[in-house]
Amino acid sequence: MHKVLLSVLLGLILIATGSSVAFALQSGGAMVGDLATGSVVGQPFTSLDVDLEFTALNIGGKKAWYPGTAILDLRNQGTLGRRGQPILIKVTNALDGDHGFSLSADSAFAGPTSLQVKIVVKPGETKYIGIPMSDLTFVTAARNMTVKCQLHAAHLTSHLVIFK
Repeated sequence: MHKVLLSVLLGLILIATGSSVAFALQSGGAMVGDLATGSVVGQPFTSLDVDLEFTALNIGGKKAWYPGTAILDLRNQGTLGRRGQPILIKVTNALDGDHGFSLSADSAFAGPTSLQVKIVVKPGETKYIGIPMSDLTFVTAARNMTVKCQLHAAHLTSHLVIFK
């Protein structure tokens, strides 16, 4: 009798834990827009500070997102220090053709709730990506995001490392 009760209780705990992870990314997900009209979780992009900037450049004859490695340090601020303020990423294409921007967890560590953003940026265009803080909670086990051009496989890959 005790084993049955214990197994039912353990099963309910596992179900509750799994569903809480699934609900963690239900805050709206990453939003893409321009600075004047974009918003994420009800906050306009104009009221947020830009946390990261990526620029599509031609470096040594290769096209890449610069910087090669960006660091988002949330250790000193943390979720409470930011008071739930979303992350804002500025993406600029300084190349003469369309360039893809894909931000996702490394496929070896990606889970079903991992964050994935894919956009196309026209030449000379700047877009902003707003990511709710709650969506960064379960990004990846290694806290390493890959930034690449999903349109051109030969372009160099960059990384975003998140310190929490």
